[in-house]
Amino acid sequence: MENINIMLKDGKEIKVGKGTSPYEIAKQISGRLAKEALAAEFNGKTIDMNSELYEDGELNLFTFDSPEGKNVFRHTGSHILAQAVQKLYPGTKLAIGPAIKDGFYYDFESDHIFVAEDFEKIEDEMMKIVKEDQKLERFELPRAEAVKFMEEKGEKYKVE
Repeated sequence: MENINIMLKDGKEIKVGKGTSPYEIAKQISGRLAKEALAAEFNGKTIDMNSELYEDGELNLFTFDSPEGKNVFRHTGSHILAQAVQKLYPGTKLAIGPAIKDGFYYDFESDHIFVAEDFEKIEDEMMKIVKEDQKLERFELPRAEAVKFMEEKGEKYKVE
């Protein structure tokens, strides 16, 4: 197998096989780091922990202790919130759901009128989703394909 050179944040350089993921590299460094790393930056681009690396480059691993790690964690949290709300209240449309300085939020359009009692139910559903340990996969689409994708899902606000 052909190797690539990876420069770590601390200046240490390691050789790994082409196709190795940031998760596998984190695991080589420390089991704890592999468990705590949330995302990575490779050659200046944020990637997920399962992305395969095929060229030499600089790798930075983000945990929740870093601003980047907090942002990734909160962004994922907003997606879990959206999934939970749509499961509990079918037909709910998604608007925006960004990570913010102290957490995240999501704007919804729903026939359901949300009340304080719903929050515990939504949180419980979010915990169920997390326990399912679903594979998280980041993907990008060209604009026209992304618009079509969201139109097919009936997500008018995402299309906007």
